[in-house]
Amino acid sequence: MKLHRKIARLFGYELIKLRKHPTSNAHIINLINAHNIDLVLDVGANQGQFGKVLRQEGYRGEIHSFEPVGATFGRLEGASQTDKRWFAYQLAMGDECGNQTINVAESSDLSSLLNPNNFGKEKYKKIETLRKETIQVSTIDTFLEEQIADLDNKRIFLKMDTQGYDLNVFKGSFNTLKHIICMLSEISLIPIYSGMPHYLDALKNYEEQGFIVTGLYPISRKDNLSVVEMDCMLFNNNKQ
Repeated sequence: MKLHRKIARLFGYELIKLRKHPTSNAHIINLINAHNIDLVLDVGANQGQFGKVLRQEGYRGEIHSFEPVGATFGRLEGASQTDKRWFAYQLAMGDECGNQTINVAESSDLSSLLNPNNFGKEKYKKIETLRKETIQVSTIDTFLEEQIADLDNKRIFLKMDTQGYDLNVFKGSFNTLKHIICMLSEISLIPIYSGMPHYLDALKNYEEQGFIVTGLYPISRKDNLSVVEMDCMLFNNNKQ
């Protein structure tokens, strides 16, 4: 083992080649650069963490971030307000437009339109619902058709992190799916919300619409190291 790798391990790190074994963030940027992405839809933006990562990694195109919970949206708006190409909306995405009730969790990134199940409550102590809030829900189709000029020339990356609701978001994009080149979906191998789809069902739906997996990145595990949630990156193979 080379000296620089030994030194890294002494401090609890491992050196990797980002092109050959990319981290999740590196893989996202690789996809954006390889497929000339110029518009990112950040669904389930929370406080703007994903948008900040994109900017830190060098992406300079448009970002449209969606966060429905009032207090959390305020933080997102603050994060994006000085960036002229980063737009924030107090809005959720789903498979139909209307108003719904969201469970606002103690930890804002665990708020969901679905109820946490027993495993979710055991795994995440801050998933408990503090209050419920009525939110506005739109669809990807509606947003793109009404808000994005020159849509036919856009190359879109759809990021979904909606705590069990990603498949609903995806189903609301079928009319404009040809413009979505790449996707990120958070999928659960062990569901943490009642009624959320099995991860194989989610993957089946994505594959049926022509998307192929380009990367799988575990983001949480049980104590026995079995995977609970993963970030799944996909490419629209219809765009070959």
